Amino acid sequence: MKSLLIFGLTLLSTGLWAQKADDIVGLWLVESKDAYIRIFEKNDLYFGKVTWIEEPYDEEGKPRTDPDGEPVLDMEIMKNFEFDGEEWIDGTVYDAKEGKTYYGSIEMEDKNTLKLRGSVDSFGILGRTETWTRLEEK
Repeated sequence: MKSLLIFGLTLLSTGLWAQKADDIVGLWLVESKDAYIRIFEKNDLYFGKVTWIEEPYDEEGKPRTDPDGEPVLDMEIMKNFEFDGEEWIDGTVYDAKEGKTYYGSIEMEDKNTLKLRGSVDSFGILGRTETWTRLEEK
């Protein structure tokens, strides 16, 4: 009986937070803790821009760039994510260190934690997942 009660409470607690499309909007700390990404909405799609990097300049004092020579700071690295009622799908994620673009999807664990999956195939099979943490705005 006690285990049934615990199971029921667990089910109730997971259903209390219904996700909304704008839940990912805000400032996020990437898993490696060396960059902040601002996620924003534009025309019902979601995008992410680099707003801070730990080392904004290279050894010569020039702005840090991707392999194509584009400045990383203020770069839009997430594009065209669409909310399907449960997760954000059909977007792309650009890896500025490698200079490669991947298919992307996002799931939220709770209001302050998201899982960003970048993959080489649209099915999300071959790729990797990062955990990002929401930052409080001041």
